[in-house]
Order: sequence, then structure tokens, then C-alpha cells
Amino acid sequence: MRLRAQNRIVTGALVVLLLLVVAGALLTAPPVRADETFRLASSSQPVGMATDHARGRYWVLDKSSGRLTLTAIKPDGTVEGTMNSRDTLTSAQALAFDSGEAYVGDIGGRRTQVTIYQVTEPWPGTEILKAIAYPLTYPDGSHDAAAILVDGSHRISVVTKGTNAGIYQAVAEPTRDTPSALTRVADAPDGVTDAVVLQDGRLVLRTATTLYTLDASSYATLGQADIGVTERGQAITQAIDTAQVLTAAGPSGAVTGTAIPGPAPATPQNPATRTANPQTQTTTDPAENRTFAQTGTTASVAIGAGLAAIAGLVVVLRRR
Repeated sequence: MRLRAQNRIVTGALVVLLLLVVAGALLTAPPVRADETFRLASSSQPVGMATDHARGRYWVLDKSSGRLTLTAIKPDGTVEGTMNSRDTLTSAQALAFDSGEAYVGDIGGRRTQVTIYQVTEPWPGTEILKAIAYPLTYPDGSHDAAAILVDGSHRISVVTKGTNAGIYQAVAEPTRDTPSALTRVADAPDGVTDAVVLQDGRLVLRTATTLYTLDASSYATLGQADIGVTERGQAITQAIDTAQVLTAAGPSGAVTGTAIPGPAPATPQNPATRTANPQTQTTTDPAENRTFAQTGTTASVAIGAGLAAIAGLVVVLRRR
């Protein structure tokens, strides 16, 4: 009887072990990709969107002046949370994301100097004291702008609008203490409201109605296409499905996927990446201001601990 009871216990433990393995596989498997067209909250008025491809989320910069705030959005449009900074902005108009770093362009309104704010590893539910601020100056007077570009080496560019619109590139390593001069490197279509550097290095600029794909080196136009819907918004980002770009419609909340116009390069134009900028920003107490959704790694650790406990129980029972 005692041997039979032990066998039942061992069998039960093995069943539980199998269930835990299956649960672990489900938790750590890649999420099912949702339809790339979704709807933001009706209160959202996005002036900038950016994609964290590594974590499968979008970041949204809403139209507002004041404190820097970014909203994390899942591929189905569900809000994950916000990231806040105590920086005061004048007219934030653009958002970019590359290699774990978000860049917010305080560039709106006609002026001679703009500021790009860098946030390393933004996370839903986080509040930071100060982002890294890079002041930049135009070489040829004042401009209005609503778009920034950040390539794989974290090189920043500002795309102006209005008369004599152009792309102005920052130095490779801008400073925080004194303004760095921008250099005009190319003309731009009039009325650019946002822009994005694709994963393969090409650039996509958008106006209210049109998409333009540019070569990253020559800035030559590779293709253009109508957005295809009437939109009041002005944001653009590459979709998690990298064959599309997403454009946001502002107060209506509709986010529309459009195929990237123009041919893809045979080899990536933008292979360079680098580690996060060594300059750091100050964060508040993570225990008070940061929340984390359970990830596959966290679940795997918990499951591993459970498996170890069951294995220990089986060994003890067999020794009795």
C-alpha cells in the first residue's frame, strides 16, 4: 500500500510538472500579432509615434505643452501605461525611438534653437526627474518643425516645414552644456508633419496627405504614395509588421497601416547601432514609480522554482 501511494504521488507530481512545462511554453512564446490597424483612445491627439520593435510596443506623444509624457500602446491599441518626466517643454512635436532610447523633439514654433530630449529605456509606469537635453541651433535663422529622425548610430536630424523646408542634421555627439549647430543636408517636401527611420535605414516623411520614402545617404526620393484616408493627425511610425508604416488620425484615434512606397534596399542602409549614451538621467525611486508587467523571463523563473520544489518532493518521497 505504501509503495502504491508513493507511485500515485509521483504520478501526480509528474502530471503537475507536465502542466507547468506547457504553461511555461505558452507564457514565453511570442505574442500573437494583432491587426496592425487599431484605434487609440478618443482623447489622444498624437503628434508623434515611435515603435519599440524589440518589445513589441508603440510609444505615443500627444499634443500638449508642459511636462514630457509618453504613452505605451500594445499592437491592439491597449494602453500599457505612461512614462513621465519633470522636464518642461515648450512645444513637443516629434518622437523617435532607436536601440532602447526615445527621443522627444521640442521643436514646434518658429525659432532659432530647438531641444531634443533623450530618454533611455522608457518603461510604462515610470517617472524620471530629467531626460537628457540636447540644445540645437539652426545655421540660417529661425524655422518651424514637426519631425525628427534618429538613425542607427543615434544621429539626430530635424525636418523643418514652411518656406525652404529642409533636413538639418546634428553633429554625431551633441553636447548638453552648449547648443550644437545643425547642418542643412537636404531639401524636404513642404508641410512634413512627422518622419521615421525604417529598420533597413530608409527614411519616410509624411505630410497631411502623402508619404515620401528617401534614401538615407543621398536623400533621393525612392517612392511616394497617398496616405489614402482623410486624417487630422500628423504622426507616423514603422509598424511592428515592418512592411508597413502607421499613420495616426489625431482626435478620431484611427491608426492606419500603409505599405511603404518605393523599393527596399538590397542590403540595409542603416546597419550601425551603438549602446546607450553614457550620459544618464536621474530617476525617482523605482519601487514607488515603476510598475512592470510580468514577462516571459519572470514567468520562467517562477516556473523553474516550482519545478525544483516538485523534484525535491519526489526525491524525498522515494527515499521513505
